[in-house]
Amino acid sequence: MKKTICWLLLLVMLLAGCTGKAVEKTAGENPILQSEPAPQGSDIAPPAVENDEPTPTIPPIDGYNDFMSVLSAALMDGHSNKNLSPVSVYIALAMAAEGAKGDTQEELLAILGEKKLKDLRKSVEQMLKDLKTEGTGGELVLANSIWLGRQDESVAFHEAYIKTLAKSYGAEAGAVRFGAAEAGEKIAAWIKEKTRDKIQPSEDAMTFNADTLAVLINTIYLKDSWQKPFDPERTEQDTFSGLQGKEIIVKYMRRTDSNAAVVRGEGYLRYALPLRDVGRMVFVLPNEEVSLESLLGSPEKINELLRGGEEVNADVDLKVPKFTFQDRTDLEKTLMDLGVRISFTGGADFSGITDTPAHISRVLQESHIGVNEDGVEAAAYTMIALAKSSMSIEKRDKIDFHLTRPFLYAIESYDGTVLFIGTVTEPDKAQ
Repeated sequence: MKKTICWLLLLVMLLAGCTGKAVEKTAGENPILQSEPAPQGSDIAPPAVENDEPTPTIPPIDGYNDFMSVLSAALMDGHSNKNLSPVSVYIALAMAAEGAKGDTQEELLAILGEKKLKDLRKSVEQMLKDLKTEGTGGELVLANSIWLGRQDESVAFHEAYIKTLAKSYGAEAGAVRFGAAEAGEKIAAWIKEKTRDKIQPSEDAMTFNADTLAVLINTIYLKDSWQKPFDPERTEQDTFSGLQGKEIIVKYMRRTDSNAAVVRGEGYLRYALPLRDVGRMVFVLPNEEVSLESLLGSPEKINELLRGGEEVNADVDLKVPKFTFQDRTDLEKTLMDLGVRISFTGGADFSGITDTPAHISRVLQESHIGVNEDGVEAAAYTMIALAKSSMSIEKRDKIDFHLTRPFLYAIESYDGTVLFIGTVTEPDKAQ
């Protein structure tokens, strides 16, 4: 009997030991996936992450161009009108990285394509310097700001961080009382001013509760004229073949460009319209038997559409629809899918900004794009909210470049920096 009891006791002890080890291993296997609950009343609770869900692998990103193609591929599927300013998202995330520490900073640096914070800062400083354009007919202006919450004495913001944003990012600093209407009103007014009234931030985007610690904002505004304007007298109504056979009567701008450079790629044509001061607007037109959706879907495909193909000279009969639309992109899930996880959890470390535990609660962008006979006007803002945590004449091909079906576009600076990228599946209906 005594032997039986001893064996039973030994078996219980062994089972208890094995269970303890298994629990310990599960808890320690992937500390990134352990998220603390959000503090009461935060803008958005830190996303719940299942312990059995593998941590996403951040794609290999080297600098802004890779970031642009990865983000664009993740957000554009060719199913709707889309307008995105990747450069605005990049700069806003860079400002967040300036205040991050440890693994939080490493994740942000990885998606921004830099290994060291000083290299990222240098890249953004150069970007802000190179992109600023104020010509006779064109304008490209980027602006940054940080809005600090007037908190009780337990919350203090680090002066060194504010000075870094001011020096390297030209960021203005403002103080607001989050939780009161004044916060949203002041931030919205600043955004409207910097985007020349082209963007009226949505009401819910400008609603903040008392647990918001700080808000980072980047804006971009672009307006420029075509080097060769379209004649309004040639604008005409015609059919745009949209998705699922939908036909829309729209207004098309028309002109013919002689001996122009067109790029032929696998399944598409690409043509660029030079702007007077800022750069150029690039259009990618799928071949008739090819859907826009099939050309998108990966960073490699985005790069191919914008950089690949073979250039040929031809007389180009150009037909471009006039279009204007607003867009909004909520970026939290996309960034998490790309591997930025810690920043959204209670385990985030933004101690470079404040010693009060904080996580990113919101990342969103609202934008505007308008194309007409005179040129192009585009604007966007990206907001990151931090909340408390608990040649000679020769015979040439003639090419009809008629944007009469869904297409991709991009606006680039002269150095090739993609400022805006988007898709048009339904241009403005003719009035």
